[in-house]
Amino acid sequence: MADIAQLQKMRDRVINGETNSFENRRERLIRLRKALLEHESAIYEALHKDLRKSREEAWGSEIGLVLAELNEAIGSLKKWMRPRKVRTNLLNWPSRSYIYPEPLGLVLIVAPWNYPVQLLFNPLVAALAAGNLAVLKPSEFTPATEQVMRSIVEQAFSSDEVLYVTGDGARVVPDLMQSFAFDHVFYTGSTTVGRIVYKMAADKLVPVTLELGGKSPTIVESDANLKVAARRIASMKFLNCGQTCVAPDYVLVHRSVREKFIDEMKIAIGKFYSSVPQKNDGFGRIVNVRQFDRLVGYLKDGNA
Repeated sequence: MADIAQLQKMRDRVINGETNSFENRRERLIRLRKALLEHESAIYEALHKDLRKSREEAWGSEIGLVLAELNEAIGSLKKWMRPRKVRTNLLNWPSRSYIYPEPLGLVLIVAPWNYPVQLLFNPLVAALAAGNLAVLKPSEFTPATEQVMRSIVEQAFSSDEVLYVTGDGARVVPDLMQSFAFDHVFYTGSTTVGRIVYKMAADKLVPVTLELGGKSPTIVESDANLKVAARRIASMKFLNCGQTCVAPDYVLVHRSVREKFIDEMKIAIGKFYSSVPQKNDGFGRIVNVRQFDRLVGYLKDGNA
């Protein structure tokens, strides 16, 4: 559990302007990029151990996205920090009006297990670019990746810049939010837990960014290229073994092409993952037994 005095000290650093300069923000982002690159091989190994992600998938959906975010932030930081001139309303006329971007303070970032690297570090990039400091809570369900990310954070930052907190999220997150009023909370995960986080934040008037699961239907019309449609739907549905918030939930297919589309889906899945997917290195794994059992339970709701 984080020490409240330490959290207050971190916030005070932001309020006192210690983190606000261009040089300060840029240097933190560069440190994070350097540490991430130096741990690239370890991240591949950890993601394979936790989720059986292939190197290609780990790069395309995790490491590469974070590096792209970092490069964009480092390259655009000066422009983002620049005051922006806006129109002056009649009440304050004659005068000139500007919007000055300022840090919020101390940000809490809570990440899920399905994309543990990307969904912890991408919000951190935004927080640091805005001049904030942060508390990070990774998912406990990807322990190998959790340990590598701890090494990255501890190499790149002191504990009064970015604090890395581990443990059971159902206990740690409420303890943090109920004992300290963060200046912003960024949570990625289920809708059920998102509601709980939102309620805790509302009690202290803390602004929140929620990235939650949802429904992602796909529609296949009668004139669609079925081979292309099947390949695209299969690639996104089975990415990370389907553990993706925007994975297609269901397909609405015109009845005239239904059977042919199903045939094309079978062909696409076979080409991607072979006829024995459990032996295919390109096909991930469900993160734990609890999630596996939950998915198996869904099979009772449909026809095999």
